[in-house]
Amino acid sequence: MRSLYIFGENKMKTEIKATVGLIFIGIILVGSPIINTKFDKYQSENYEKLDIKTRYDLKGAGSWKANGTVICNASDSQNLPKICSDGTGGAIITWHDNRNGANLDVYAQMIDSNGNVNWTTNGVAIGAASGDQSYPEICSDGEGGAIIVFNDYRGGATSDIYAQRIDSNGNVQWIPNGVAICTASYYQLLPQICSDGEGGAIIIWNDFRGGSYSDIYAQRIDSNGNVQWTPNGVAICIQSYNQLQTKICSDGAGGAVIMWRDYRNGNNFDIYAQKIDSNGNTQWNANGVAICTASSDQYYPKICSDGAGGAIITWYDNGIRAFWDIYAQRIDSNGNVQWTTDGVAICTAENEQLVSQLCNDGAGGAIITWYDYRSGIYSDIYAQRINSNGNVQWAMDGVAICTAENEQLAPQICSDGAGGAIIIWNDFRSVSYSDIYAQQINSTGNVQWTVDGIEICTADNEQINPQICRDGLGSAIITWEDYRNELDVDIYAQMIIEFPDETPPKVFNINPGLIIIVVLSILGGAGIAASVYLIYTKRKGIIRVITGEGKEIQKIPVKPKMTEKAQLLLSFCPFCGIKLRVIGKYCTNCGKKMIPE
Repeated sequence: MRSLYIFGENKMKTEIKATVGLIFIGIILVGSPIINTKFDKYQSENYEKLDIKTRYDLKGAGSWKANGTVICNASDSQNLPKICSDGTGGAIITWHDNRNGANLDVYAQMIDSNGNVNWTTNGVAIGAASGDQSYPEICSDGEGGAIIVFNDYRGGATSDIYAQRIDSNGNVQWIPNGVAICTASYYQLLPQICSDGEGGAIIIWNDFRGGSYSDIYAQRIDSNGNVQWTPNGVAICIQSYNQLQTKICSDGAGGAVIMWRDYRNGNNFDIYAQKIDSNGNTQWNANGVAICTASSDQYYPKICSDGAGGAIITWYDNGIRAFWDIYAQRIDSNGNVQWTTDGVAICTAENEQLVSQLCNDGAGGAIITWYDYRSGIYSDIYAQRINSNGNVQWAMDGVAICTAENEQLAPQICSDGAGGAIIIWNDFRSVSYSDIYAQQINSTGNVQWTVDGIEICTADNEQINPQICRDGLGSAIITWEDYRNELDVDIYAQMIIEFPDETPPKVFNINPGLIIIVVLSILGGAGIAASVYLIYTKRKGIIRVITGEGKEIQKIPVKPKMTEKAQLLLSFCPFCGIKLRVIGKYCTNCGKKMIPE
């Protein structure tokens, strides 16, 4: 394999790996105007001969910025962002916000695939009633908008649960400041949400209406903001003592699988689960099915669908050793656990393994990631795949995702749509502050990008609490809390264009006003050649072409105000991707002017 890096202004980076042989790849990096080029429409003779691994869509750089695009930098602090896809290549992000001073409110913003924020600057108010609105969670409404649920203290000293829907244009759809999901006595806290597949959602929460201990309740709300089940929710588990740390995933049939940490035995915490159908009827044993009741404690369980009406659950566990390890269990649609009693060991390496996360692998199994102290005093990031039968697929105790110096913490994960995953994390390799890094791992357990991950954000001061979603068009969008403005905390986002199998990502960070056509030829045994055609720019600078071994093989000056003549070097339209039969000022297919104003 051979790697080629192309660096432009603002740390724009493209890495391409290709099998040795004759391959031609055209890359369009666009700053202004916004261009989406679909290579599956480019029917050149050379393209048709490409290996399927090199056939992917390319997106323009648009307004994505180095170290992230601002989602909200209003006064005071914005914290704990959550994210979901808008289904059209962008994402909707929500957070709680202290811009109004005394109380927290909940806001949301949409960012499209080109890095443009589409709604009101600094976000649309989702819940801004009296008292605090906080800890929002979000899911897609299936129509380009989202449903957001949150803690709400508008009723006084104790918290209730409210929800709001926002459409793709940034208009709230239900009553101002949200619809009441539960206003029962005492506290209702920390809601979780998943889509019901019909434009509404199923919501769960920790509920203290019974007195000193937390129970689990659920409610469904339809696309019009009408609650569907018993007022103030259906009981999922009202067993003695505490049930906490709830999580939810869709069952694919209008219902959901719900999981939590359970103290019913009075000695240590176990893991339980329950399924609820679209009508609000629990499907399994009263108060849930045991997922793990091993000795000692099980902590922070996480859940994803198994694609067949059941779920896969992971947690960290010290039931066998003095150290915390990672375990997982599958439960089928009928409530039967499928793997070894009390779960399959995902990692039992030396020292601690903590806070696992997972995503579906698309084949009935899951990919699980965690942070890991096997190397000593600092933690690293590892991952493992487990199939639908409960067999781990990669190296014993997992594959290293990042083992850079100092701490790597708090990984998050999403599917890459090809049997692998994209993993992001807080990274302290720069010693003083946390940055955000990412890595892709494919279905066979091979990391795809630069060793120890690519930089998502390395701006000044802290970047923490990263969240990730697939954008619905083969890429991923990441959001995080950002302390680069030392006076308060803001919300930023970045896109990764990710590719199947062995083709690594591009992180688009390029100034507006720049269009570059890069044509690479990788010749078996003959080295690498590269040519760059600059079509339009308002800036000047240098593009450096560097081999994977770090050798600079070419410097290309970037001059402003390139002439229209440069367009004649193109043989396809950068706007629609159709091969041009006649080279001219306008595309014969889409009619767009080939040279931007």
